[in-house]
Amino acid sequence: MKGNFRPIVEKKLGQILVDKGIISPRFVQLALDRQETEKGKYIGEILIAMGISQETINEVLDVYNKRRPIGQIFLDLKIITPDQLQEALEKQNQLAKMAVRKSLGKLLVEMGFTTYERYMDALSKHFNMAIVSLRGFFPSTSLQRAIGKAYAQKHQIVVLENYSTGIKLAFAEPDPLVMDELRRVFLSRRRVEFCLADRLEIDHCLKEI
Repeated sequence: MKGNFRPIVEKKLGQILVDKGIISPRFVQLALDRQETEKGKYIGEILIAMGISQETINEVLDVYNKRRPIGQIFLDLKIITPDQLQEALEKQNQLAKMAVRKSLGKLLVEMGFTTYERYMDALSKHFNMAIVSLRGFFPSTSLQRAIGKAYAQKHQIVVLENYSTGIKLAFAEPDPLVMDELRRVFLSRRRVEFCLADRLEIDHCLKEI
C-alpha cells in the first residue's frame, strides 16, 4: 500500500496554464524572471502585463481556487499586522451572526487599520484589475447604454470603452456575481476588461450622465 502512494502536488497558476495549453513552459519562465525584477507583483499580474487576458487568469484562479485571500494581500503589502487582521476577521464574524455582511477590506478601513487608497491597492491585486483615474473623463450616455443606465447606477459601473471586439468597465467595488453576469452577456462575442476606480469619481461620472 505504501509503495503505491503518490503525494498530491499542488499546481501553481503557471503550471495550470501550461497544462491547459494556454502558455508554454518558456513563457512561464519568462514571467518568473520578470517577477524577480518587479518585486511585490504576483504572477497573475505579470502574466496579464505580458498579454494573457484578464478573463483567462481570473477564470483559472477561481476554478482552481488559487485566488489569494484579500486578508493575505494586506499582509503581503505590509498594510496591516496579523493581529489587526485577526481582530477584523473576528469583527466580521460577529457582524455575520447579526446578518450584517461587510467585506473585510471595508471593515479594515472603518476600523482605522488602513486607508481607502491602500484598500484599493489590495483590491487591485485580489481581482487582477488596474486602477484607473476618471478625473477629466467625460462619461458617454451612448457608452452606458451597453449595460443600461439603471444597471450601471445600481452596481456603480462606468463604461470606459465599447468597441466591436471588447468592452472596458470601471467598478467602484467589484462584485464577482455582477462580473460573472457581465461576462455571460458579452464574452461570447467580445472581450470584457474590468478596472477599478475611486468611488467618488464613479459617483461623479454617473451623476454627469
